Amino acid sequence: MKIERIDHLNLTVADIARSVAFYQQVLGLEAESMGEHRAALHFGQQKIHLDAANNARPMGGDKRMPAHICFITREPVPEVMAHLERCGVPVRMGPGPRAGAIGTIQSVYIDDPDQNSIEISSY
Repeated sequence: MKIERIDHLNLTVADIARSVAFYQQVLGLEAESMGEHRAALHFGQQKIHLDAANNARPMGGDKRMPAHICFITREPVPEVMAHLERCGVPVRMGPGPRAGAIGTIQSVYIDDPDQNSIEISSY
């Protein structure tokens, strides 16, 4: 499997409004509300999801992961899953459709050795 780029990452923040204002004003990112406890920041073909720390939700697991990052590959999800199986890495969630930075992606979720959430996706 070969990773092409980062699609998005999730950050857990203390205050959604404060973080959105910072990223808009300081870095010029475009903001999108995703409800009271979430927001998305867009730039180029990437995005950052902001999740409120007091309302952090699990990513298909029992607890909120320390961090989450989504990698894009050109390989179809069945090939990704076969590769993960050969490597002895269990799939925590998926496959299934998700909202990527520039459209719908097909994703599988795994955990790295430190329990960070890794999403591997293709458009």
